[in-house]
Amino acid sequence: MWRVPRLRLDSGLFRRRGAALLLTLLLEALLILLLLFMIPPAPGNRKPGSTTTFSVEAAGEDKADSTKSEKAESKARARPATATVQPAVPPPEVPPPPVPPMPRGPLPFIVMTRDEYRAAQISNMPQRPSDPGAAAGPSGAAAASGAMPGDTPLAGGKGPGGEPLYAAEWYRRPRQAELATYLPQRWAREGSGLIACRTVARYHVEDCKILGESPPGSGYGYAVLQASFQFLVRPPRVGGKEMVGAWVSIRIDYTVTVK
Repeated sequence: MWRVPRLRLDSGLFRRRGAALLLTLLLEALLILLLLFMIPPAPGNRKPGSTTTFSVEAAGEDKADSTKSEKAESKARARPATATVQPAVPPPEVPPPPVPPMPRGPLPFIVMTRDEYRAAQISNMPQRPSDPGAAAGPSGAAAASGAMPGDTPLAGGKGPGGEPLYAAEWYRRPRQAELATYLPQRWAREGSGLIACRTVARYHVEDCKILGESPPGSGYGYAVLQASFQFLVRPPRVGGKEMVGAWVSIRIDYTVTVK
């Protein structure tokens, strides 16, 4: 009979080889699982609810640029057009021409106080009759001519052509500025001018003539004559009636007040 020889098993060797075999099998199983996970799914077999991610960087940039341009255009359309208005620059101011200095000298008019001005009015001056019998009231020739109380007294002297000359009664006294305009250049300290004028309608006078001036050669007579177109004088009253066209005597006294 044939006998099978017994094999001597080394228990240590068997344990070492068994561990190596087991480790190899584990590595192969892991490799197979890794390969299975890496294989893509077949088309049409995608499970419902699965998502696929992808990147479109270039397309996204183009879309973002287009979106930005559309937003900029919409903002430009929505923004109201505003025009920049430059403020108007005013023209440079032209300085006024220098005023030439006024030469100092005597005043071109006479400075009078209120009392002196009242004293210079003709209506405040005492009237002198032309003859001794004229101051006796309405008697003699005056009574024969129908003279009445309130008639204008006669002034000394005669008018042009021997016409009666009556004392002037102001309708409006001349103002100081109206007289000062026609003062002579070399006027004396004090003086007067006397003229005779014919009364006309609306209390004006015309055809004035110089009767005298004081001091002689002072030019006051000519000054009164030049200012006479501004005078407003009542016509003389004779017999209770106004005699428009009668002649009146006008005297202006000039005084100087030093302040």
